[in-house]
Amino acid sequence: MKTLNELKTLACQEIDRRRQELIAFGTDIWKHPEPGYREFRTAQAAAAKLEELGLTVTGGLACTGFRADLDTGRPGPVVALLGEMDSLILPTHPEADPSTGAVHACGHNTHITALTGAAAGLSASGVPDSCSGKIALIGVPAEESLNPVYAEELRSSGKIRFTSGKAELIRCGVFDDVDIAMMNHSGCSFHVSDFNGHLLKDVVFHGKSAHAASPDGGINAMSAANLALHALALAKDNWTSEPYVRVHGLITHAGDAVNIVPDRVAMTYMLRADSFDALTRLSTVFDRAVNGAAYALGAVCEIRTRHGSSPLKNSDSLCDIYRRCVEELVPDAHIRVKEFFIPGCTDMGDLSEIIPSVHGYFPCCAGTCHGTDFRIADQEQAYILSSKLLACMALELIAGDAAAGKKIAEEKKSKLPIPEYLKRISGFESHTRFPSD
Repeated sequence: MKTLNELKTLACQEIDRRRQELIAFGTDIWKHPEPGYREFRTAQAAAAKLEELGLTVTGGLACTGFRADLDTGRPGPVVALLGEMDSLILPTHPEADPSTGAVHACGHNTHITALTGAAAGLSASGVPDSCSGKIALIGVPAEESLNPVYAEELRSSGKIRFTSGKAELIRCGVFDDVDIAMMNHSGCSFHVSDFNGHLLKDVVFHGKSAHAASPDGGINAMSAANLALHALALAKDNWTSEPYVRVHGLITHAGDAVNIVPDRVAMTYMLRADSFDALTRLSTVFDRAVNGAAYALGAVCEIRTRHGSSPLKNSDSLCDIYRRCVEELVPDAHIRVKEFFIPGCTDMGDLSEIIPSVHGYFPCCAGTCHGTDFRIADQEQAYILSSKLLACMALELIAGDAAAGKKIAEEKKSKLPIPEYLKRISGFESHTRFPSD
């Protein structure tokens, strides 16, 4: 049996051997971005890389997700390594796809590359023979928010229930046997942060059409939406004491002709907070504001509320492994762990509800995340270091008799069973109409 350090050396050597291949793969995914639940080319390309390693890939999970297992044949924990695949829609980015507006302005092309690179390192000759347990290599769709119309098309056709890919994969049973989940995200530094969860609100104001030159016979849905925007801006006093709360949205439909009083205006909003209790309170404040605006102007307000993602709580034990592996790979690295300094969201939080999980960061980007100047600034760190980090973290858990992995897997007992988790997030779903018919 090889030691942990020997296994890490073998895995990293194999990743180094594939350096040009991994950089080319990551660059190719950057050049062919695909938004959530439409990552067909990306999933196929990644699956092909895993099949080249002799692994069997099960695809079509939650539309475009996949899973391949690297089984040592010895008892031990099932450790999931995740690779996110989806892009953003940001048409103004200089490298956005001209036909779809898609671009990897959050660096998910590096995540799926790291998954294939780590798989290669863990499959290197002599590595699986000195390990125990199973590595589940999972390609994850739809971490970013979807176009609400497209999301509703998928839901109404029965293809998905949840907007976020990890929640949908959980619902589909992909994580039923998994004990631990890990992934790392592109960024500008080495850090691990807990995250907010979020709810999605799809709002429609129904008014009454009329000639815009004689509007007194109509009910202006745009006016109701405008009043709702003001009400939400003033309602911020309800959450200013909670530093991580964010409320933001956009109008997705605002009438069809300028000379007709608009009778239908639609908005989509995201509510972010760091606990389920805070999300529940925020949802009540939001509904009260928009319903009141509709009532004041005689309109009807229809609200669909959906689960977006759960608050992320990283495992302290897995954070220690992340820190140790970073320090080994980059001895002079400055590392921040368990600092809640990003009020964003990730559906990795959904996995942290059911199994011990960690969502680390590695530096490789420049510009503004989700901005038009975002780019991959360091290919070595984006594709090679990220692969080594993920592989070494996995080896910490499965090397030898997998004692470390077995111990951390015990944390699963304190988590929600999957049926209870699904019941909790389904409890946020509602469809209301005010005033009711």
